[in-house]
Amino acid sequence: MTTAEWHALQDTFYRKHRLYQMQWAGLDLSKFRIAASSFAGPIALQRDDRLLLEAGSAPMLDSSIHVYSASGQTIGTIEYEGLHMAGFSWNAREELVCVQEDGNVRVFSLSGRDPVSFSLGPEAREHGVAECCFWDQGLVAMTQDLRFIYVNDIGEPKPRMLADAQLTEPPHCWTVVPPHLTLSRHVEVLVATGATVLCVDAAGVQDQLLDQGPYARISVSPNGRLAALCSLQGRIQVVSIDFQRSFSECTAPASSALADIAWCGSDAAVLSFGDEALLVGPFGDTLSFEFDAPVHLVQELDGVRMFTDDVHELLSKVGEDSKSVFQIGSTAPAALLYDAVDTMRAHSSRADEIVRSIRDDMPQAVDTCIAAAGAEPDVGVQQALLRAASLGKSFLTAYNGDKLVDMCRSLRVVNSLASYAVGIPATLVQFHSLPFEEWVERLLHRNLHQLALRICAYMDAPADQVYVHWACAKIRASTIDDDALYRVLRERLDTLPRPIASYVDIAEVANACGFQRLAIRLLMHEPRAASQVPLLISMGQDDAAMDAAMRSGDADLVYFVIFHLFKALSLGDFFQTIARTPAAARLFEKYCTDMDAPVLEDYYFQDDAFAKSARLIVVENLHESDAVKLVANLKVALKMLHNDKASVLEAHAIDQQIKLLQVQQQFSRDISNEEESYNGLTLNETLARTLASGNYSRATKLRTDFKVPERRFYYIKVHALVGRRDWAELARLAHARKSPIGYRPFVDECVAALQYQEAAKYVPKCDVQDRAALFMRIGFYHEAAQAAVQARDVDTLRQVHAAATDPTLQHDIAQQIEQLTSR
Repeated sequence: MTTAEWHALQDTFYRKHRLYQMQWAGLDLSKFRIAASSFAGPIALQRDDRLLLEAGSAPMLDSSIHVYSASGQTIGTIEYEGLHMAGFSWNAREELVCVQEDGNVRVFSLSGRDPVSFSLGPEAREHGVAECCFWDQGLVAMTQDLRFIYVNDIGEPKPRMLADAQLTEPPHCWTVVPPHLTLSRHVEVLVATGATVLCVDAAGVQDQLLDQGPYARISVSPNGRLAALCSLQGRIQVVSIDFQRSFSECTAPASSALADIAWCGSDAAVLSFGDEALLVGPFGDTLSFEFDAPVHLVQELDGVRMFTDDVHELLSKVGEDSKSVFQIGSTAPAALLYDAVDTMRAHSSRADEIVRSIRDDMPQAVDTCIAAAGAEPDVGVQQALLRAASLGKSFLTAYNGDKLVDMCRSLRVVNSLASYAVGIPATLVQFHSLPFEEWVERLLHRNLHQLALRICAYMDAPADQVYVHWACAKIRASTIDDDALYRVLRERLDTLPRPIASYVDIAEVANACGFQRLAIRLLMHEPRAASQVPLLISMGQDDAAMDAAMRSGDADLVYFVIFHLFKALSLGDFFQTIARTPAAARLFEKYCTDMDAPVLEDYYFQDDAFAKSARLIVVENLHESDAVKLVANLKVALKMLHNDKASVLEAHAIDQQIKLLQVQQQFSRDISNEEESYNGLTLNETLARTLASGNYSRATKLRTDFKVPERRFYYIKVHALVGRRDWAELARLAHARKSPIGYRPFVDECVAALQYQEAAKYVPKCDVQDRAALFMRIGFYHEAAQAAVQARDVDTLRQVHAAATDPTLQHDIAQQIEQLTSR
């Protein structure tokens, strides 16, 4: 009968359900230190080296940590060698956290491989650790000098000190309030000292001003709102977490000392006294449970697991849905629907009467039966409730059956996990409290790959992590060679409907186990180059890493390989390596150019890149102000270019620049004014300055030496002569021979210098069609009119007529316009 496991506490019922008959071979738990994980996790046992044992009296006398499932099945052994442990416990990832007395912390996975270590800092190392208290993500350690050190996240350990509580003697007990349960979101420690309790955090210490201590045990409820206190005299109190209100009080039996306190939900506490467990309700009422051996408590979300040498049981509060169905005398619709199933099986017509009587409440009855099925631990009761829900659903036309289907799927998974072979007796509440992937991961930690695959398929979830873990386990256990092992893995992985997302984890394990060729072949199947390249580099496969980076087309990834090679290889080997990949070499050149890295010169020299080396020298000396040094450096660049037959033009250009610099040095020495130095000028600027200084013969020689085109020289000379106001030389230049640039530049330069009379001298030498406009430009309207008439340009005549202010000229222009237009 379902209610046979129920125990009444006023109007509330608690169920004590036997989960397992423990499978371990006659262990005496009193001889071990015990750490049991929440969420139906494993149990770790280590021989208590503080106890003197008779040789041969226990099956395990070594210092190893033996790990069992909740059913007592052996999961594995963690080889532990080191100092005595101050404490150990499981974290939320099912990793065993072991704190040594010297302050070192070691974190073991369930397999015991590759433990992670860190230190609690110099304070713990100097004074030693006395005790520890843990929560799912972190820990608090008390040192021998009675200071507290906390770590908020074991995955990223950053040990910090809590405020100094100024303790002069060890506390009677202490416990931790995890950060997610405090108002400040920082860890707090409740310390029982003297007759009171201190609340210690990083900011300070607060005395709760209690006077009914000393307290032997303190325990905080799962929601962080209540605290259970048990004094040394056996007086039990349940108070608010701020110690301002007391909710219940009772007296514990004095038969044995209090061993532990755990919360059953958020309003009842379970205390263990040797082989007795005492449930204290919210109003001080108690229930006592007797066992044949000392009982150990494990606090869960929705109850307390209690295990001894022989049995493992779950104590939990009976929900309202189960009470509606199974409470004696219940006439709730769900209870009637449940009875209707039994009546129908007996082929009684009364079943129809029951169904008709609850027709209006049928949706509520179906929902209650489904919810009650999720709360019941017995598989037979679950099936009966689901049959009742299915029967009631058949009488409803608009009922959504997804809730029933989801419950069936979830319960099937939960029951599979709770089997003796697996030993994870999670309740439905616990199952839904964690992501589905974490339950799969817990199966993989136990190497239950087949069950994990079936559950993933049943729940329509991706199974990539299962295949990856299976492949890693296969590699670790393999004794065959790389090629044979590769074939085994590919035969299984090739049968998958879609490829697994990543091969990197498998390749890492293969490399760590000495199967490097296997790891390289597996990485060829990795679709993500960003994951592939770092592992290839760690394996010493630099060429393969470079090829993978180049295939990805990701410049950042190529740079990652280049920088690794630069650090790992000698400079010569590095240059030879990247030279084999032209694209990588170009990226390296670009980076060095952008960052002005001096190593680029060595690279060009090693690669016999004479033209690039010369170009680099030129670029480096663009802003060189010392002419002598600049000439010397350019000569070095010229010498390099002479070794490159394809750089004839570049060599000629640098040779001409060297000659120009030498000429400029000579010119600069010949003048006394430093502000007119020729250094750093272009050839055109040098010519212009030479002409501007009146050295016409020197300018002519410079033009001849550097083969300056005649047209360019004329432009430069006209500009310079106008600037000097050397009108005689300008006239000689204009009349010496026909100008190769025409005479319009003469006019333009004079106009720009506001020398209109001089400009007028050269307008008649310009083209006929341009003369009228040029005369107008300098304000010579009579000459403009004559030129326009000569060119028979009526439009320009009209413009001159509009611009002129002389009435006589305007009259003459009007007559000329009339004559030209009348013809």
